[in-house]
Amino acid sequence: MTNSSPLEARTQALSWLSHGGELAFALKGERAKHGDVIWQLLVEAIEVIDKTPDQERRWLTSGQRSGGWNMIGMSRAELIEIERLRLFSSMKPFDGNTKTAPQRNDVDRALGVLEWMRWCNVARLPERLTKAAIALARGGDQELVHRLYCPTRKPNRQNTAEIKTRTVGFILTGLKKDIGIVPADGISFKEIIS
Repeated sequence: MTNSSPLEARTQALSWLSHGGELAFALKGERAKHGDVIWQLLVEAIEVIDKTPDQERRWLTSGQRSGGWNMIGMSRAELIEIERLRLFSSMKPFDGNTKTAPQRNDVDRALGVLEWMRWCNVARLPERLTKAAIALARGGDQELVHRLYCPTRKPNRQNTAEIKTRTVGFILTGLKKDIGIVPADGISFKEIIS
């Protein structure tokens, strides 16, 4: 969003928010609110980035598949034994980890939505808030989220709600000030007419 014009950024953000409205409506139906739209976009962005293939990991493991003078890997007998054990364990033959490759638009939207987290930098302890919000959006352990956000407080559900509310509030304020987008009727958003 930083390399585009304000009009392009606004149009792009409105399309992302429209997509977030669909996600929030699918999750909560008529009870969905503007905060749910923002939060569902964050959850989806984290999910897309987590599913994106890790190139560095692929480069590190590439030596296991390469041939050459000293073949690295398993022998044919070892592979047959592993497949036999998988079959006895009720696993499908040759069933591996499913690989998903997100579409380019999904990755662009995810990176753009995660860029909105910069608006949380006006918080009192921005690092704690952003780390806890990302961990919460990832579906992290509640204890971890509490330790990240408020290590001195006793863990409770109000802390989780506070993280969501503050994060969404800072993003809504940033959308209004920087891009000129405000909540509209239902769970939609609109441009500020100046």
